This record gives sequence, structure tokens and C-alpha cells, in this order.
Amino acid sequence: MSANPRKSSRVQGSWAAPSGKQRPTKSSTNINYNSSASWGSQQEPRTSVESGVKLCAIAPNDVRVVPKEILIQNEGEHVISETSNGSSIIKFYPNFFEKSDANWMFETLLNEVQWRQNTNLKYGPDALEPRLTAWFSDYSYSYSGIVQQANPHWQPLLVALRDRLNKLHNYKFNSLLANLYRDGHDSVDWHTDAEAALGKSPPIASISFGDTRNFELREISEVKSDDDLAYCRRIRIPLTHGSLLLMTGATQHDWQHRVPKEYHDRKERVNLTFRVMFPSS
Repeated sequence: MSANPRKSSRVQGSWAAPSGKQRPTKSSTNINYNSSASWGSQQEPRTSVESGVKLCAIAPNDVRVVPKEILIQNEGEHVISETSNGSSIIKFYPNFFEKSDANWMFETLLNEVQWRQNTNLKYGPDALEPRLTAWFSDYSYSYSGIVQQANPHWQPLLVALRDRLNKLHNYKFNSLLANLYRDGHDSVDWHTDAEAALGKSPPIASISFGDTRNFELREISEVKSDDDLAYCRRIRIPLTHGSLLLMTGATQHDWQHRVPKEYHDRKERVNLTFRVMFPSS
């Protein structure tokens, strides 16, 4: 366990000021944790359907074709696939927070969350996760050989972010896995968030603060062997400082995602992944 030794800072800011009113200065006003927050109140963006090469496509001469990577950078709702499981939908807001708000939120979470490094038993008894995490929920959560124990003690800013997301997008997020990527060597491997405790078609809301990291997805709906993985349709989304990414519909069934290692200079990044947990039967 590695607790963060930095001192607690006072949570302040103007991000929750009602729209249409003059935003108070950060130095004099505490956060207003109510539903009138102005950030993220933009209308639902336009819809753009990302289509193209089918997964593991076979050319007429039986030569397999590696699909070209799809890059998503623009704000909008992107329907990335349609299968028998339903529509896989990505909603991306690269400027969900103003930069000044994103700056102090990043510093607050970096300093006040009790980060720890877990052992990933999936890779062996001494294999440490290549990132730090913190779990907030009334429920425990098991994934990839790791068990996150229930922790109902939410940091105040995290409560405000959760409640605002629920109001804006009509979800009932009640759990949060927070991640701290210390540099470009920290990462998370290919996976889906499709545990039974998350429900049938789990929505995931991902907020990013700090340095930009690439978020990658690959379609697995037609994968039958490891050889097929080289021919999967792939998507890359640079998750910027103050951005929001929503994965909805069949995304967790038909796509895997990861944050790969990057071997050039990357600074710290905080990533908040909100989810809906259901009590085990």
C-alpha cells in the first residue's frame, strides 16, 4: 500500500457557478455542490456514424486486410458498431471542463485521494499493477485478479462530479475506480468492463485530468482466435485534460479498451471511471 503523503488542500473553485452569472474568483468562493453547475451543460452533440472496414475482413482473393485505425478527436456521439448485441456508442466531450477548473481539480485529486498500488494476481503473486488506484463504493469490486474492498468514504469533489454526471446524463453512477498514471510507463492492458456486478450493458463515464494519454479500442465481436486480433477494427481517442468520455450500449460486450505504455515523456494523469454497481445475489 502506498498512501499519498501530500498535505490536504482546501477544495475551492468556480466550476459550479450557475450559468449566466458572473463566475466568482477561486480564491474567495467554495465549490457549490448543487445541480446548477455550469460545466458540462452543453446540448447533446451531433451524431456521426463511424463505419468502414468490417472486423477481420476477407478480401476477394482471401487475403486478410488490416483495417485502418479510426481517430476520434471531435466532440460528438459516435456509433462505432452495430451487432446482435446492439449499438456500441462513444460520446466524447474534449472540453467538458474549462482549463482553469480542470487545473485545480487535478491538483486536488492528486493531493487528497489516497492512492495505492495493488498486486495483480492474474500475472503472479508479485506482479504490481502499473498504475495507482482508489475505489469508492458501497460495494466491493473484483476484476483481473484484484479485489477492491468497499469504501463508502468519498472525497467531496468526487461526490460533486458523480452527482453532476448523473443529472446531466440520467444515469445512477454509484461507484468509482480512480486511476493515477504516474508517467508514460504506467498503463492498463486490453480488457472490458463487463463484470456481472455492472449489469447487462454497463455505461462507463471516464473523466481525465493531467497529461494527454491515448485511449484505444478494438472490436472483438467476431474474434475467434488470437490470430484474428491483428485484423480487428481499432479506434484511438486522445483523452485530453478536462475531457469526458462515455462508453454506452454494447461497447463493453463488443469492444476491448486499454491505455498503452508510451515511451516518450508523459507527466501525471488522473482518470476517474464512474460506473453503476449492483449488489451480488
